[in-house]
Amino acid sequence: MGSGMAKVIAQGAGVNVAVRPFAGPDAWLPILGRNEIQLGVLSSFTAWESYARKGKAGAPVVRNMRLLQSGSGALYVGFLVLARSDIRAVKDLKGKRMAGAFGGHSAVISSITASLAPAGLGWKDVTQVPVVGIVNGIDALVSGRLDATWAALGQPQVREAHAKVGVRYVSLESSPKSLELLRTMAFPGAHLAKIPANTAPGVETEISMMTYDSYLVGTDQLPADTVRKVLSALWERNAELAATHRSLQGFTRDRAVASALVLPYHPAAIAFYKEKGVWSDAAAKANAALLAQ
Repeated sequence: MGSGMAKVIAQGAGVNVAVRPFAGPDAWLPILGRNEIQLGVLSSFTAWESYARKGKAGAPVVRNMRLLQSGSGALYVGFLVLARSDIRAVKDLKGKRMAGAFGGHSAVISSITASLAPAGLGWKDVTQVPVVGIVNGIDALVSGRLDATWAALGQPQVREAHAKVGVRYVSLESSPKSLELLRTMAFPGAHLAKIPANTAPGVETEISMMTYDSYLVGTDQLPADTVRKVLSALWERNAELAATHRSLQGFTRDRAVASALVLPYHPAAIAFYKEKGVWSDAAAKANAALLAQ
């Protein structure tokens, strides 16, 4: 994602953008906070943990981080079972062996908890089998040690599992109450999205999956002129941006201002979106509340 965005920014803004690889946001967030790098791309979930939760889940605290542009649909997650399984709905997970622990990854644990709740289930209603991560959970499912695990749509390990034994995603509950539970129990920026049949291996019929936005971020000290150049390039070359990487297809003009905001915008970004007519009263209210935290 970062490379594709950097290419469009460099060509559209006429500035040099050097891409630096890191192990993940936990590695580069402190560097961003010290203004030693100017831009970064991360999930809104990680941004929320870093800013609003102030590192309570282990993420580095970067209170001067500011949002430049939001994009939707980079990641979809949900329950994964064997294709031959009798688990057809979330309620069918009762009494089944469910992947748990995930090496203490709080985002995964809280997402599963919130996804079980609409069906009237909790961890006490399933048999928790500890795994060390998402990939380990998929491996355990394939080997028969689990009945269900948590996985992302289209991730390589799911494709491999589907080729070996056949796997299937289980649709999450998709009522307004379900979304409310996701946003209160897991993450206030969560969304529920409809995934059409045959979108990826394991999607046999239309299903609902949990998703959240991705963010292009900087800090509050990033010069306004730089912010304007970056956003102008992304705005004017929006179709080109979407073509660089599948995960950037959700960085559309109409999603640049997040509908479930969890990180305050840079003042220059707000000014830019006001000019474009996409900044809203709801966004202004949410932004002010985040700055007041």
